[in-house]
Amino acid sequence: MAKPSIKNSRGWFLTTAAICALTIARCATAAPTLKEVGAGVNIDPAQISVSGISSGGFMAHQFHVAHSENIMGVGIVAGGPYYCAGGSILDAVTKCSEFVVLECTKLGLDPKWCGKTDLAPKDTSAAQAVAQASFGEAQKQEAAGTINKLTGLRNAKVYLFSAEYDAIVPHGVMDAVFHFYADPDKAGIEADNVGYNRTFPARHTMVRDGFNEPADGAVGDCPLPPAPSPPLDKNTFIDDCESVAKRQQAKDGCVCPPPAAGEAARRTICPPADKQTACKDLRDVDLAGAILKRIYGEQVLKGGRVKVAEGEVKAFDQVRIFGMFSDYPFTETQNASMAKEGYVFIPKTCKDGRKCKLHVAFHGCLQGGGATDHRSGQHDSNLFAKFAGYNEWAQANDIIVLYPQVRVWNSGPLNPQGCWDWWGQLYTHDNYHTQGGKQIKAVAQMIDILAGKQLLPIPAQ
Repeated sequence: MAKPSIKNSRGWFLTTAAICALTIARCATAAPTLKEVGAGVNIDPAQISVSGISSGGFMAHQFHVAHSENIMGVGIVAGGPYYCAGGSILDAVTKCSEFVVLECTKLGLDPKWCGKTDLAPKDTSAAQAVAQASFGEAQKQEAAGTINKLTGLRNAKVYLFSAEYDAIVPHGVMDAVFHFYADPDKAGIEADNVGYNRTFPARHTMVRDGFNEPADGAVGDCPLPPAPSPPLDKNTFIDDCESVAKRQQAKDGCVCPPPAAGEAARRTICPPADKQTACKDLRDVDLAGAILKRIYGEQVLKGGRVKVAEGEVKAFDQVRIFGMFSDYPFTETQNASMAKEGYVFIPKTCKDGRKCKLHVAFHGCLQGGGATDHRSGQHDSNLFAKFAGYNEWAQANDIIVLYPQVRVWNSGPLNPQGCWDWWGQLYTHDNYHTQGGKQIKAVAQMIDILAGKQLLPIPAQ
């Protein structure tokens, strides 16, 4: 065989490079497909759930409403009600969060003027009104056939969390989510199936304890007022709050023995009944565990959690997910601000064919794919997937955890904080909160890939 010339070799190299660039395959550096990573798993279609924090909380709620017939439970941490922003960036940062207030205050402007940009609901009637408008939009989309029937929400297991000192998503916004699910003229979920913790002494964060503490100090220490929070672009929004909870318990006199200790022991340690309303709900230091126990039931999660998850958080190629919708997958990825890679945690026990539960965990703003791009390389971009606390429960209880990822993007979709889309305008546009929304559709496709069959409807357009 003739030896190829230097000229021909150079031409072959350039041609290969061009093909690689055009197909967005990234050649040898490409992550495996989700189908390859999930080979051999057996998903129980009746045990699929979602949760998320911040913009991921908004997305978890949107996804639940859009696909309620296939999602049996949801956990929402510092999120907001369906269609809260009404397709408006301005409403997203004034009515559904306090981003404008925070930025205004940081600039040193008049606090009275800054306070006028806080348009979130301030009392029960206002929160109910927001919930009514939210549910009305869901009814409109139900009638149009762009989401599942709302009756699919009725038997869901719901966990809600709004930290006491959250300065980004105020209580009133989360109260509206509660009324969306619990009010009889809306989703009408039974009271026993909706848990809501709004008194835990923390800021806007994924509360966790010292379990599996990362060595690099990426997890914070749950600072409370008057201690300042780190700047938004340096905050991982994952904090170890165990010591804060213990201090608060001692202060409030709320240190109680577990229920198994009996009522006699309770009466000798706990405050009298007329003072118990002053005690804070401090049980949920392990927020990922609280979410999963509410959704699946403590009697189901008999394995508890392991100290350190032995399974690996594996990357998969999210670009190819969009390739199923378009001939130009990278363009579609740009339009939806999706990162090139997502992550999945699969316990070893879920690789032997047994039925396993599937939980989708949506990260918050500044926590997702490409996070190192705007944190000067301080932390890995999959910090949430590694240390939010889900994997230790997942390994012990046959739960696969899917961590889809979005990233900061400003050249096309407007997503400067790396948030999931819960406003639409200049981002993924009008149908962002329906089954046809680019991000919702992509995650639904991921679930179907892991399940090995179509469980969730995937609109063509």
